Amino acid sequence: MKASTSGGDADRQLAAFIRKFSPIDQRLIRTVRNALRKRFPTANELVYDNYNFFVIGYSPTERPSDAIVSIIVRVAGGRLRHAYGVPV
Repeated sequence: MKASTSGGDADRQLAAFIRKFSPIDQRLIRTVRNALRKRFPTANELVYDNYNFFVIGYSPTERPSDAIVSIIVRVAGGRLRHAYGVPV
């Protein structure tokens, strides 16, 4: 995972974001994340948390707009979204 912070800090921040969700959602987020890391091992993993959504995007560049797939999670549930906005 490339991050603007050191690896340990980025891992701690990501773990803190994921802990905001229910145990079932945490498990799902981690499972999907692990699968995507295996599928796209060289992709930049872009993580951000805003008021409405927690997103982990996978991109060949550091630009979120170049992400080819994203995990999008909100308190009411999550989605896996393809680059062109198509829910998977």
